[in-house]
Amino acid sequence: MKNTVKRTLAALLAAAGMVTALSACGSQPPAETDTASTGGDAASAESELGPVLTRIKESGKMVVATASGYMPYEFVDISSADQQVIGVDMAMGDKIAEKLSEKLGVSVEKQVEDTTFTANLAAVAADQVDIMIAGMSPTEERRKTMDFSDVYLKAEQSLLIRKEDADKYKELSDFAGKTIAVQKTTTQEKIAQDLMTDSTVTSLEKIPVCVLELTTGKADAVVIENTVAQPYLIANSDLVLADVSFPEDRLYKNTAIAVPKGNEDFLAIINEVIKESQDAGLIDQWIAQYSEICAENNKAG
Repeated sequence: MKNTVKRTLAALLAAAGMVTALSACGSQPPAETDTASTGGDAASAESELGPVLTRIKESGKMVVATASGYMPYEFVDISSADQQVIGVDMAMGDKIAEKLSEKLGVSVEKQVEDTTFTANLAAVAADQVDIMIAGMSPTEERRKTMDFSDVYLKAEQSLLIRKEDADKYKELSDFAGKTIAVQKTTTQEKIAQDLMTDSTVTSLEKIPVCVLELTTGKADAVVIENTVAQPYLIANSDLVLADVSFPEDRLYKNTAIAVPKGNEDFLAIINEVIKESQDAGLIDQWIAQYSEICAENNKAG
């Protein structure tokens, strides 16, 4: 009887030991699987970033293409010691950099590449910059080589003229034989070329040069959006907007932000910033703020 009890107890102990061993062996793989799974998820999240966001996260910089001289969107603040480019678009760029820092978990700095509008278009199409913020209209032609954000500003196309000539112009046809200055590769250039065929259209790289042509009598008008005209009107009482309207389908200009193609995740973040800025009334505030600053700069210059 004793032997039977001993054998039974030994068998139970052996069975218990086997269960413990199996339990211990079975508990390790899930732990390893969980660890591997966590690492895999992190790697997957990293790989899901589009090419531009990946580049920004690795460098800690968002390279912004712009073309100063398009007030109040972007202009050189001659009153500042570092002569930095400021304006509505640069304020928007700061907000986007802040949002990227939050989303990507790294500090993102805005790095401005200030060239010409034509060079900007080529750079963003060639994926040489991360983003283009330059008071640009998202035309169908441009959509072939780059992608656009939601519209963040809508402005009216106008004609800037000398005040002394205000009574001369009541219709577009009144500009026949006149010289019209426009910024090169812009919607304003296209409007002038399409609708003012009896005028001489002079295409220049920067709006300030166009306005200089007007004030010195080398041009009779500048096709310009009213937002951009405001600083010049504030700074120079000899200039006014002509009481002439463009056709409805060419009257308004939508402004959006461009990025290299194939970066939908980046566009989603940009659109989030645009909506937040619009909802908070920041864009209108920036227009008023920077119009005053660049008007003062114009007077000082």
